[in-house]
Amino acid sequence: MAELRKDYVLDRFVIVPAGTGQKDVSDGKCPYCPGNEEMTQPAVLALVQKDGMLQRLSDNEENYVEEWCVRVFPSKDPAVSTSQEKVYGDKPLYSEPAYGFHYVVVAAPGHKEKLSNISVEQWAYVLVVIQDRVRWLYTQKSVSYVSIYMN
Repeated sequence: MAELRKDYVLDRFVIVPAGTGQKDVSDGKCPYCPGNEEMTQPAVLALVQKDGMLQRLSDNEENYVEEWCVRVFPSKDPAVSTSQEKVYGDKPLYSEPAYGFHYVVVAAPGHKEKLSNISVEQWAYVLVVIQDRVRWLYTQKSVSYVSIYMN
């Protein structure tokens, strides 16, 4: 499990993940590409544009949303844990559990394209998803800080 450790030099906490953080690629298939949705956790949010309307859908174990324009799912190798176990350490350095949520946002079906090249409409979809997730995260108990970054 990941943990928060005190950085005594900079006087702040840092997250130390338990896993390697490497993307799961098997048989040359990319888990982020359309058609490979079963290679990831079920999506908690998938935006689908149908008949001029933007629909917010989610996957379940038997059925994965197809023809999505943005997809959000929990990381297979999260930097933090949703478990609220209270295991603290102080030897040799102070540490505590790294509680939180870690989601992967696939910004477009053609995710290998540079973000600077995606359309304004696609960026709007990404911002809708980010807004939705941030609002949901702040409703969760013990969430007081949300950090978003893009690779």
